[in-house]
Amino acid sequence: MMRRRTLLPWLLALLCAVSSAEVVDRTIALVNGHLVTWSDLDEQMRFEALENGRPLQQLGAPERQSAFEHLEQDRILRDQMQGTPAATASEVEARIGDVRAIWHQEKDETKWAATLDRYGLSAVELRELAANQVEIWRFMEFRVRPLVRVSGEEVEQYYTNTLAPQVVARGQTPEPLESVTEKIRQLLVEQKTTREMEKWLEDLKAQSRVQILWDGVR
Repeated sequence: MMRRRTLLPWLLALLCAVSSAEVVDRTIALVNGHLVTWSDLDEQMRFEALENGRPLQQLGAPERQSAFEHLEQDRILRDQMQGTPAATASEVEARIGDVRAIWHQEKDETKWAATLDRYGLSAVELRELAANQVEIWRFMEFRVRPLVRVSGEEVEQYYTNTLAPQVVARGQTPEPLESVTEKIRQLLVEQKTTREMEKWLEDLKAQSRVQILWDGVR
């Protein structure tokens, strides 16, 4: 992954200067032997701020810790992903399109270029970050979703205990169960998939070797 040319102000204070015009990157953690550097963390924070529409000035310790957790997760998952196909150009463009939509800059190239510049990301760096994200998501879906099952009883329970009461509370009449069965099933599959992914990731983390070299990420 390409290294960023511009670092966040809080990060500059932590880097060690080897001369008045030169700064050294530092390793902040080892995850299963894979390096995580300050510039990796800085880039991840900027990307996550961009995709969430967050001003850089609002970034603090919670965002730093969240970005590190994602980097840690990526390093762990990459060990499981050998042989996984790379993200296609169309997948990457679709993901970037989602991010641009948050900024309402789907077609305005000038404004989009200015936004990337403000977040210190080049178009090439953004594509690399988006491709990595697509590949991670796709692998997790491939690994977990086939194991998820939703029974008819679970659908009925959700309809009776959750959906119907919510509709009635709004003063409306619930649709028949048969009309909303597939929507409920899809919702429950998504919820179960998320829970299974979290559980699987926790298991992987428990089996991993993570050495923190800077306590600012914990």
